[in-house]
Order: sequence, then structure tokens, then C-alpha cells
Amino acid sequence: MQPGEHILSNFNTALQELRETTLIMAAGAQRNLQNTINGLLERDKQLCNQAIADDEDEDQLEIQIDSLGLQIIVRFQPVATDLRMVIGAMKTATNLERISDQAVSIAKRSRKMLKNEEVPEVSRIEGLYQVAAGMLADSITAYSDSDIDLALTVVEREKTLKKTHKTTSRFFSGKLETQTGHYRDYLDLVLICRWLDRVGNLATNIAEDVIFETTSADIRHGGELPPELLEGNNKPETSD
Repeated sequence: MQPGEHILSNFNTALQELRETTLIMAAGAQRNLQNTINGLLERDKQLCNQAIADDEDEDQLEIQIDSLGLQIIVRFQPVATDLRMVIGAMKTATNLERISDQAVSIAKRSRKMLKNEEVPEVSRIEGLYQVAAGMLADSITAYSDSDIDLALTVVEREKTLKKTHKTTSRFFSGKLETQTGHYRDYLDLVLICRWLDRVGNLATNIAEDVIFETTSADIRHGGELPPELLEGNNKPETSD
């Protein structure tokens, strides 16, 4: 038996399945978000419809991950890092499902906007999308690789997200007062800004859970990493 390998090999198999299913769900959430934004910017109703339809897959994957996670806890009674990995996958699935929900909200608003003449400044939404989507991509990579350093960059980028959201939302809000012909569309764009901001918030949640899963340090709500971890020690704990 290799050092660090569990005596119960079935636990490793179950844990691997849990993480792989979570990563499949993560890829789906990214795809749904990309489809809905491309649908808006490219005025492609089919992409919006695809994002809405594919949300059902995300819902089912969340149920599957929760069920498998509970089975692992009951059967193997994991502790320490192993337990945090199981709980981390379940929490990540919850955040991914909510991200897909944000994509659905954007897609539904985008479909309404496609019925009208294109808003000239709609491309301004892309900057906010790039920030949120980048945070999501890196949080998923951090989860896959148990990469604390990358997870920390996601948490730190929430400030950039807030600034970009504020600037973009204010721009569209200002148009509400002057461009009455597109009033409803600009209002929809303000809402889309809010949902993209929420995607970034949920990506931050995933990154924070990666840090907790790997180190047991809880940095939510202003919590800080221990000094030794800030010095670059990002090795996961090993179970006793």
C-alpha cells in the first residue's frame, strides 16, 4: 500500500467519483454562463434557450452529488481532510447550481431584449462578464488542483468585481434617464449586471471552500489565513 493511501480503497473510488461529478457540473455551469452571454451579445436566441434547457442537468447533478456525499459520510465516516473534501464537493455543487440559475435569469432577460432593436452599448456588459467568468474558471481550477494560492487570487479579485459591477451598472442606470426608447432594455442590463456580480460572489464562495477544505482555515466574513499559510505553504493536510 502506498503512503497516505486509505485502507478502504472503495473510499478513494467513491471520493474520486464525487470530485469528478462535481467537475462535470462545473463545466456545465461555465458553459451555461458562456452560452447566455454569447446569446445576448450575438443576438442568438438559440444559445439563450440552450442555457435555460441545460440548467435541468445542473439541478440533477447537484442532487446526485449530495446523495453520493451523504452515502460516503454514512458508510466511511471520514474525518479531517477527507470529511472536508466530501463536504466541500457538496457545497461547491450548491454554488454551481446557483451560478447556473444566474445564467438562466440572464438568458430569459436576453431573450426579451432580442425582440427589440439592439442596444448600442450592450457590449459594455462583456467587461463585467470577463471578470466574473475568470473568477469562476479559476475557482474551479483551484478546486480541481487544491490550489490555495489560486483560490486566494479569486477572493482578492472580488474587489475588482465590485468596482466593475458598480461602474457598469451606473452606466446603464444613467441611460435609463436619457434613452427612454430603450428604457426596458437598459433596466434589463442593470439586472444582468447584478446577476453577473452574483456569479463572481458564488465563485468566491467556491474559492473560500477550497481553502477551508485544504487547510481547515475559514476565511469567510473577514477570516484570515494563519501566517504559515500566507508564507506559501499550500500543502493539504493528511488524515491520521
